[in-house]
Amino acid sequence: MKNYMTQTIAIGFTGMSLTIAGTVFSPAHAAQQLSCTGRKSNGWSYNAKFVDGRFTQITWNRAGQPPQVSPLTFFRTNAQGEPVYRGSFQGATAVTLVDLGQGNVRPGSQISVGVEEWGWSRGTCAIATGGGGSTDWFSDIQLMMIGNEQWREAMRAQGFIFDRTVQHTNTQIVERWTRPSDRATVDVVLVNKQVTDVRRVN
Repeated sequence: MKNYMTQTIAIGFTGMSLTIAGTVFSPAHAAQQLSCTGRKSNGWSYNAKFVDGRFTQITWNRAGQPPQVSPLTFFRTNAQGEPVYRGSFQGATAVTLVDLGQGNVRPGSQISVGVEEWGWSRGTCAIATGGGGSTDWFSDIQLMMIGNEQWREAMRAQGFIFDRTVQHTNTQIVERWTRPSDRATVDVVLVNKQVTDVRRVN
């Protein structure tokens, strides 16, 4: 009888341990980066990034055009309980993103993106690829920064901070930017104040 009770207690504690382990593990899934994609009727496609519980930016792509980045800032929560973010396209045209998931963004959630004079369209969210130490983050940075007039705002939206100027000549300037969260380091090459290259340092 005593042995049976001991086994029962042991099994009970084992079950509790598994439950606790599951509880500890689940927030890691909640911290995953999401990308919410859609397309405007004028041919511009967009990718809105959801990181650490908020939307940080929209990357715009269109055939034959350099990528554009619209950093986002939280504006307010509307009457439906949906967080609203604001930004701009090329520093001029107003951009609004409405989180239709009411802050509980997950794969399959939807957003509504409105651009002044372009109207509104919906995008659908999915787990972003290239996270967790993949080299894809650098390809994304290159794509977003080269030719982008708002590249400094875009770098800050990606978590980078200016470190120092490593080269300054009559023909080009090279600035070093670092991201404290994962120690990523890149050099941004500027010619005539335009980003012409991004080089990975670390």
